[in-house]
Amino acid sequence: METLTGLRFRQFKQVFTDNIGKSHGQYWPDYLKLLILSLRNSVLARQELRHFEQAILATEIKQAPVFVLGHWRSGTSLLHKLLAFDEQFAYPNMLETYNPWTFLSLEPKIRRYLDKLEAAKRPMDNMMIRFSDPAEDEFGLSLLSLKSPVLAWAFPAREEFYERYLTLLNISEKEADEWAASMVYFLKKLTLKYNKTLLLKSPQHTARIKTLLRHFPEARFIHLIRNPYEVYRSTEQLYQHTVSHLSMQHRDSTKDRKLIIQQYKVMYEAYLADRALLRPGQLCELRFEDFEQDKAGQIRKIYETLQLDGWPAYEPVLQKWLENQAPYKKNEHPKLNDESIRQINTEWAFTFNAFGYPLQQ
Repeated sequence: METLTGLRFRQFKQVFTDNIGKSHGQYWPDYLKLLILSLRNSVLARQELRHFEQAILATEIKQAPVFVLGHWRSGTSLLHKLLAFDEQFAYPNMLETYNPWTFLSLEPKIRRYLDKLEAAKRPMDNMMIRFSDPAEDEFGLSLLSLKSPVLAWAFPAREEFYERYLTLLNISEKEADEWAASMVYFLKKLTLKYNKTLLLKSPQHTARIKTLLRHFPEARFIHLIRNPYEVYRSTEQLYQHTVSHLSMQHRDSTKDRKLIIQQYKVMYEAYLADRALLRPGQLCELRFEDFEQDKAGQIRKIYETLQLDGWPAYEPVLQKWLENQAPYKKNEHPKLNDESIRQINTEWAFTFNAFGYPLQQ
């Protein structure tokens, strides 16, 4: 439910109509909470439009965004956080992605309260997060457009419908235009607030290079790839410890495992096809294993490959943060069973070939 708390009433009514027939009575209290929040959000959104609509519409996104790509559990959140220390970048934070309709007026009102909140561990790992930390723009886009696989986390009964928005390739022209309008609107609001190059990270964008280039032809991309077996094990934990608690319908864990296999395959089929569209200097690819061993060196590679300015000023800030960090305890995941290894080897074989990871037997 948490990923839906920023809905306006109009959007709430649509997801309620689409999904209530497949939801059991135990979830009715969650729907009631969302109804109340959506009514509040609609009032706040109207107030925000009165103050900011003309300024938002007049805002131009003059500086091409930088997109961090990679499947869930590939280290992209940490990379996004580290790059965000460079003051030339702006990024959507957790408050903004959870409240895309209202953050321009809402954040100043509750900033003092937010500043008092202590950092908390993410449920799927040991990474500490605050509301001011970089967050995935996909959560904001899902609330603005209702066109995102994120909605399948809440409504798994309509998973096939929402998964169409992973690549944005098998949807109608009208839907594609509505998604693009939401994306541009969200980025205009962020640009109005920060007036900096936007640094964006959402796993779903890994499958959307073609669409993103259509709207931001000068965009630059950073792709972080990790050993597929580790990605599968960690993503399975993500569904068990996080996604399952966000659902407003019954979840079948066996279907979740099938979804992980299918989603990774679809994502990387699209990525490998679309990366050929990028010019030299528009894409930097890194291995998670190299990034884990030498974060500063790999980030320097990003700046050199993408010809990003600002490394001399940013490097000491990055080094200071890295030196002050306590040792990070990684999650330990159960070993993969033979059936999971067989499925991965069969369905994901093309990514082992593309990225040079060895197959387990």
